[in-house]
Amino acid sequence: MPDAEEIARRERAIQQLVKKDAELGAIAEARVTAKYGAASSLDGYDFSDSFDKSEQATRSIDWVHQPWLRPIRFVYRNSPKSLRFIVKRLARK
Repeated sequence: MPDAEEIARRERAIQQLVKKDAELGAIAEARVTAKYGAASSLDGYDFSDSFDKSEQATRSIDWVHQPWLRPIRFVYRNSPKSLRFIVKRLARK
């Protein structure tokens, strides 16, 4: 069990770390402001209004998930492993 002196030493160490963290944060913020300017591009940005999944799905549909390919995917997935290996090897060439 740490005594009062040990607890006080730990509290001082934590306060020094908090102070150092604040200094480093201010330096980083100044560096970003110098590089990109004072106005952040994320000011007023709402992440919930961002590019949502339904919009992503309507923009581009992966050709592998087209309905006409379902029977082919079914046959491929249920074929023997050796046959799938041959198909993969031929597809790479």
